[in-house]
Amino acid sequence: MTRPGRWSLLVAAVALLGLVAGTSGTLSGWSAASVGNTTDTAAAGMLSVTHAYGATTCAGGPRRTTVACPSTLTPATGAPASSTDAITNTSGRAITQSLTASSCAPVRFANSQQATDPMLPRNTVAFQRTDPWGTTAAASFSGSGYATDLVGTGGTGLLGLLSSSYTIGVWFRAEDAQGGGLISLDASRANATSGAGDPAVWLDTTGHVRFAASGTLGPVTGVSPAAYASGWHLAVITVDTTGVITLTKTVRLYVDGALVATESGLTLLTSATGYWHLGWADFTGLSAPTSAYFHGALSGAFVNATTALSAATVSSLSAAVSAASYRTSLAGQSGIASIWMLDDDGVTTYAGALPGTMANPCGQVNVSLTFTNPAVTVASTSLTSLVAPGNNPRTITAPAAGQTQGLTVSTTRGAGHSTDITGLRLYVPMTFTYGTSPATGWTMAMQWSGDVGDVFLA
Repeated sequence: MTRPGRWSLLVAAVALLGLVAGTSGTLSGWSAASVGNTTDTAAAGMLSVTHAYGATTCAGGPRRTTVACPSTLTPATGAPASSTDAITNTSGRAITQSLTASSCAPVRFANSQQATDPMLPRNTVAFQRTDPWGTTAAASFSGSGYATDLVGTGGTGLLGLLSSSYTIGVWFRAEDAQGGGLISLDASRANATSGAGDPAVWLDTTGHVRFAASGTLGPVTGVSPAAYASGWHLAVITVDTTGVITLTKTVRLYVDGALVATESGLTLLTSATGYWHLGWADFTGLSAPTSAYFHGALSGAFVNATTALSAATVSSLSAAVSAASYRTSLAGQSGIASIWMLDDDGVTTYAGALPGTMANPCGQVNVSLTFTNPAVTVASTSLTSLVAPGNNPRTITAPAAGQTQGLTVSTTRGAGHSTDITGLRLYVPMTFTYGTSPATGWTMAMQWSGDVGDVFLA
């Protein structure tokens, strides 16, 4: 007869053997699952980095492979300028660091009528603002912000020389009483002054809409009786030249679909040339407002290069119920040359060739990167060279565990810098990639891309 004590001991021993032998597969599987879950490994858990730049902090890790960082690492003003970043290794271990700058090109506002003639925004511009229809087909301009087209009226086809009859227009919403250019044709590709915009439409300091177009005895000018200092409004001028021997230019100003001013003057059979501007005008010889730059939002700018639109057509444009219907109505008009809705996201760029001295703007702006603790220097080089595939990624010695590394990003203008590119928003996505040391095959990418601030100002 077996004693109860011995029987209990035997059962316990067998159970222990079963746990060691019979369930070894279960234990092994549990162990393998632990190792296989990359996000829960010790290496992953210890990889952590923080960037502090301006008033913004971006923290990466632990257990994150990709981090989208807000705002920008680039200087807030045009070259020469600088910005700083503090990179802290909070991983508690040695890490590796590399920097990739993937591309460089100017940000654009699309022209739905001709893709090769976008508007290029410059300086301070905010994108996808609320438009007249409650959607986001508008851009906001402040300070020295404005936009210029590439072809103007010096090209071919519909965008050839501006004819004796034409129409221009734009929606606007003022944010202050400084006035400023709404839409104008100016000699400069940028904002150099040489002669009055011809034609030009602008807001004065009292909120009245004014216009000017060339005439034999001086510009034909006019002003709206009412003020439009707040809210959204559509300003349109139509220009019509009539006569055989003696030519008369008649300019009509419409605001919100209603005819508010008509002026006429003698003119010659000549064609205006220049570049279209939004948010700025050359006021040489005109009654200038406090600021040549418009402070406020613009939307739905257009040029009809050959037709003075009828009053009924202008009224229908003002009555459009959506941005899409407004654009469709414009596109259906004979002679329509350009429609810039200004609905772009601020990071979509123009990949086409730029004319004259504007060619390769990324090659005309230099940048240097200076790291401290530990010290690493990326010597001054053009943005074109910075983003060249053969130069990326760049290995940057990382800060030691618990240490903070300083970074200064400095920009200068290259020897061949042209005033024609001044203020262009050159979009350059950048990524800092971190890994463990020694390497485990696990990395974390901290990305500065997709934000309207990820630009260098030329």
